[in-house]
Amino acid sequence: MTNWLDTAADLLLGATCPGCGTPGWGICTTCRAALEETSAFAVVRRLEGFPVASAARVYEGRLRRLVAAHKERHARGATSVLGALLAEAVEHRRPDGPVTLVPVPSSRSAVRQRGYDSVHLLADAAARSLSRDGRRVFVVSALTHVRRLADQASLDTAARWANLQGAMAARPLAGPVIVVDDVCTTGATLVEAHRALMAVGVIDCQAATISATVLRRDQGTQRSAGPATAGPADP
Repeated sequence: MTNWLDTAADLLLGATCPGCGTPGWGICTTCRAALEETSAFAVVRRLEGFPVASAARVYEGRLRRLVAAHKERHARGATSVLGALLAEAVEHRRPDGPVTLVPVPSSRSAVRQRGYDSVHLLADAAARSLSRDGRRVFVVSALTHVRRLADQASLDTAARWANLQGAMAARPLAGPVIVVDDVCTTGATLVEAHRALMAVGVIDCQAATISATVLRRDQGTQRSAGPATAGPADP
């Protein structure tokens, strides 16, 4: 059922690759090959409360366009490819035994506008990929927004942090938890998700994202999968 929905959604984009715009259906072979050129890496942010985290790739180029197309332009055909990358980031955290993936929630208005929750779709795809490799993985929507958020893209750095602080609530979960998202830029979203889960007694809480920017101030303490990249605020 999901494959049919993904294919139908891709028809809205026209017959071009969402990663590079090359004519043709779905993600082209060049984009697929480019995504295999690097590997997952540890994401470091010098922030109080930032969880131990990994990303599959640097947020740039073709991957950046794929993530944006999946979120904003209904490129549902990219779900399986992006989900496999998210699974790679989860594996980089080396979870031991069963693990619960907790997607960062999209706002209600974003879900209404898009017709789907992008990160939840990607978490489900990652779980299927990990399950095929023998992992016991669960996806639980344990995070919710407790108030309306302003559009992060319209805010400066200080306002973005104020916008997210105390914005999420969580329900208790047992066992290892990995918060998952499509992009990590400033780190504010992962800090808030981690805070909410720890507040309800989650002990083992890490994070994994499909992509992350590599900030110059953090380059000395993390292994880069590519050049330093500046990016917009976390969604």
